[in-house]
Amino acid sequence: MIHLFLSPHLDDAALSAGGLIHKLVSENKKVVILTFFTEYDKYLTSHDSHAVRNDNINSFMKSYSKRVNEDLAFCNKLSAIPIHGKILDCIYRTDQCGELIYKDSAMIYSGQVHESDNASDMAQDLINKTLLNYQPDYIYAPLGIGQHVDHIIINNLVYNIKGSRKFKILLYEDFPYVLGKYPIINPDSLESALLRNNKFNKYAILVDINLKEKMQNILFYESQLGPLFNNKSNLLISLKKYHHSINKTKAQERFWLI
Repeated sequence: MIHLFLSPHLDDAALSAGGLIHKLVSENKKVVILTFFTEYDKYLTSHDSHAVRNDNINSFMKSYSKRVNEDLAFCNKLSAIPIHGKILDCIYRTDQCGELIYKDSAMIYSGQVHESDNASDMAQDLINKTLLNYQPDYIYAPLGIGQHVDHIIINNLVYNIKGSRKFKILLYEDFPYVLGKYPIINPDSLESALLRNNKFNKYAILVDINLKEKMQNILFYESQLGPLFNNKSNLLISLKKYHHSINKTKAQERFWLI
């Protein structure tokens, strides 16, 4: 039984489905994590000209070089198979003239893939190759809460997945966007994301998880702790709030079977 997780960035699988991933590997199930947008532009990162970007994008840019090693450590601990797609994160992608495609948070969280952005084609090729190589039984993909353009690209592609064998597709709830406080400029919600994903019927699947283990797994991504949560205490508060919204008596993750 092979479980394939489609992760836009190098922490999304752990943030949104880290409990299930821990549960699966504990049951000796094979877990593959395909992360698409794993590359950064060293030139852009090292120049102060991007100080005009709003919110905390600069914080993400400064920490990007550490993220691959953090993900490898996470996957090694859980005996999951990491695949890094080596596509530039949207904050580094440029058009044919070398101009940034997504210049600020408003564009990044617009839910709109720019016409000059060819990342969707590259992501589709990665999905096709991975399906061919691993033949998964289950595929997990982002619901697209928060409307981050990289999450939306993967969410859009999941509805076109085809393979030589039958598999089940489940959508995970993008954490921390599912809290309803992100992005700051235009908070999204689970309800809005479910309405956008109206191409197929969806059924909620609840999975019991170990919240302590999920917390420890997220902490592998130390570079993201500050930009996303400020500190470890806020991460724990956010996790408890989210999981309490699903079930008040025990920790569970929720997935949407399509």
